[in-house]
Amino acid sequence: MTSRTRAVATAAALLVGAVTIAASPATATPSMAWPCGDGKFCIYHGANGTGAHYELEDGASDLSVLAGGLNDHVWSVRNNTRDDWCLFRDAGHRNKILNILDGQTINLQSPQRDQVSSTRRC
Repeated sequence: MTSRTRAVATAAALLVGAVTIAASPATATPSMAWPCGDGKFCIYHGANGTGAHYELEDGASDLSVLAGGLNDHVWSVRNNTRDDWCLFRDAGHRNKILNILDGQTINLQSPQRDQVSSTRRC
């Protein structure tokens, strides 16, 4: 094998290895799922109480103005309050789509999980 052939073979092997590594899914394990303080209503970007989240006491009238990318992307909720909370399709608490009962911890299902834009106590 000539040195040029060896160099091409080595480069090809490295490229295949790099593509294989890049295609491997990330398997990060959250340190704590469902973090939510006592007396708070929590909304999460990911399923099972993972990802960016907010702990709310008074609700949020427009999730699009808050950092974290939760507007139209609330995938799970936890209600640690003594009240029921409502999820709304639109900002300004318009077009209610779901009641979350006191003590409930749930993953939202499609289409609700991609529609929440505001929330408050019912």
